[in-house]
Amino acid sequence: MNSKPSGVIALIAGLLLLFVSPAKAQQHRATRLGHPNTRFAPPLVTADDLRERFRDPKLKPDFAEILRQWGWTGNLEDMHRAAQTATVTEIRIPVGSRMVFMSSRENGRPITLRDVLWAGDEPIQAFAFHFSSKGRRYRCVTPKPCSNFFLEDLGSEFPELKLTLATPAQSDLCSPIPVKITVRNTSGVPATNVRVTGDLPAGWKTETGRTSLDLAGGELKPGTGMEFAVRLLAGTSGQVSPAMKATCAEGAVSETSATIQVRAAALSVSCDAPGEVLLGRPVPVCITVRNQGDRASSVSIVSLPIPAGATATDINEGGASADGIVSWQIHDLQTNEVKKLCAVFKRNEIGVLAFTATAKGDCAQPTLSECTTRIIGIPAILLDAVDLEDPVEVGKDVTYVVKITNQGTAVGTRIRIVCKLPDSQRFMSGSGITTVHGDDRNVTVDPLPSLEPKGVAEWRIVVKALRADDARFKLELTSDQFERPILEEESTHQY
Repeated sequence: MNSKPSGVIALIAGLLLLFVSPAKAQQHRATRLGHPNTRFAPPLVTADDLRERFRDPKLKPDFAEILRQWGWTGNLEDMHRAAQTATVTEIRIPVGSRMVFMSSRENGRPITLRDVLWAGDEPIQAFAFHFSSKGRRYRCVTPKPCSNFFLEDLGSEFPELKLTLATPAQSDLCSPIPVKITVRNTSGVPATNVRVTGDLPAGWKTETGRTSLDLAGGELKPGTGMEFAVRLLAGTSGQVSPAMKATCAEGAVSETSATIQVRAAALSVSCDAPGEVLLGRPVPVCITVRNQGDRASSVSIVSLPIPAGATATDINEGGASADGIVSWQIHDLQTNEVKKLCAVFKRNEIGVLAFTATAKGDCAQPTLSECTTRIIGIPAILLDAVDLEDPVEVGKDVTYVVKITNQGTAVGTRIRIVCKLPDSQRFMSGSGITTVHGDDRNVTVDPLPSLEPKGVAEWRIVVKALRADDARFKLELTSDQFERPILEEESTHQY
């Protein structure tokens, strides 16, 4: 802030000071603002600039020093807090206005100027906000060009607000909750820009979809009040306490909350099915539904889609099958009540039946459970061996045709065949679906990885008749599906 002396001593540093006398208090007559040597901080343009000045940690000690020099007994944090939260307005300081003090700087140090007279050519543009500290009300004024500030003591009177909430003690999760909000000015002075705000509990919202409240009450004259009516939609059950706050431009705050017990049905569902069932056998599936909530579910729907390729029969508890879904409708499922719902399924193919049961009801979130059944086939493999010539002359070859047929409904896997030759025969050669190996007395075929139901596999094994004998060509088959080997024997008369 710059000033111009009206006495003898002229100090030109952006601010001109008048000393009434060395023994008396100084009066400061200011005619210009914003000189870098005397301004408290850089100039202001917006209200956010003002908030930034009060938020700047480097300036905080200087604010404290200015107010200490002035002899202020309030709480510094009250001013800083209000600078961030209070309504900031733009005002004009008229020419000829006198301020009891004003912040400034001298050689970079913060100093407090007392009894400052604005004697410029036009009013000063400034920002202002109100706050309270230790029972008194203040207005903090900051001219834009210089960021110098001063406080106006507005006295001990300030508005007092009383906020109340009226809510039902209990409500249902699916029903709107009526809330009546009342804010009253219980003081003897007007409260301006009264607002009621509050963040709703997580998952809650108003009927219009808002997750918080911001209600404008305008001005409340002394002793008057205003009511708001809102309807809330609960997003959670249990005991919930929505909190709200009433504020006004003068800094008064009133906070309150209300406790509401929100009741809801809570369905749990579990799916139970056998792990494995032989092909062609029925598959019983049961769904257990329980209401674990604190109120009845008036209508609960349980759905069980029918897996592809399956059919459903024997549906209990009044259930029905339609459009590929088995469903049940349960009325008035009380707290802790349990229902067991069953159906029988059948599918004529090997594979997996996957079931997903879903339960939903009024005032109850949907829930689901899954279970599966594997439809397995019956293993049955026929092993057969036949000689193409019988009897056979010694020294001649004998060809055996070895054939396996999967007569079951399950795939045969890792099928292995071993042949034992009598000492009257010697292995000559072999061929077939897998490679044949042999020495004089033992013949093996490489394992067959799999054989589908009704599938056939064949090998030809050639041996030489070494001497006359009732020779016995013995085979042993093993696979993953059988615990014990399958045995076969073919006799050949050698002469």
